[in-house]
Amino acid sequence: MKKEFHVINVGASIITNYQKSLKENDEIKNKSLSDNEFWREILSNKKDLLNHIYEFISEKPFDRSAELNSFLKKIENSDGHIEVYFVGTKTAVSEICVKILKQYLENNKRYKFTIYAHKEVPGYFMNVVYGEDKVKEFIEGIADMLDHLIEIAEKKKKEGYKVYFNPTGGFKAHVISMALAGFFTGCEVYYIHEEFRDLITFPPLFYLPKRKEQEILEILNNKPEKYIVGKDFKDLSANYKDEFDRLSIFGLGEYEFDEENKPYRFRITSKGKIILAKLRGEID
Repeated sequence: MKKEFHVINVGASIITNYQKSLKENDEIKNKSLSDNEFWREILSNKKDLLNHIYEFISEKPFDRSAELNSFLKKIENSDGHIEVYFVGTKTAVSEICVKILKQYLENNKRYKFTIYAHKEVPGYFMNVVYGEDKVKEFIEGIADMLDHLIEIAEKKKKEGYKVYFNPTGGFKAHVISMALAGFFTGCEVYYIHEEFRDLITFPPLFYLPKRKEQEILEILNNKPEKYIVGKDFKDLSANYKDEFDRLSIFGLGEYEFDEENKPYRFRITSKGKIILAKLRGEID
């Protein structure tokens, strides 16, 4: 049986579409998504309203949730075991959207889903949580998200799952990280094009080494030592200077520099080893 694992980035389309459906005098219609206290109160104490939002989404899931629109179209012909992993932000709005999505999938009659607790990453609306250096904390959170997604994708692939990344919803920084995780791990990345309203699957956008670069990767990978140094490094870097530089730029190889900031050794990175294994056909 085919096993699928979908990592889905969660935005706020459920809330914004719900707001659009309300009358002008409704308190919620023009309430800012950044009013975390207001949405936290709804999440904690307004069960009837949450149920109403759920019913609103259930009536037209394709039209009213960007996440469901892309995901449900992607699994339309699936007949295997489907696992879903939502990635949301540390905001009340995101928690509401994840809660609604989880409830919708749990109540779905056609498929049986396994749904995992979502990874929370920094949101733009959590100023209270951030310290003095908000930008630094946000960037560190995005980097942590990327590492986490790469790790979980590799883990599920080893368990025999076909892994998909769905970056349709969410903040731009999170969308970029989600897509990068898919490209780095060789997983399929898909989303809904707003104008075409069709499901788009990205071609592999990660850099694929050319013949001479692959030669260098093979040499590096077969070295018992971590780095090539000394005469080996001098000779190879003289003959493959451009290749070394390109591998370094794309994170497949890595220079190390001396006190005068001159490169004196080079190694293959973990990303380089993954790409090399793919080129050899050892992994999908």
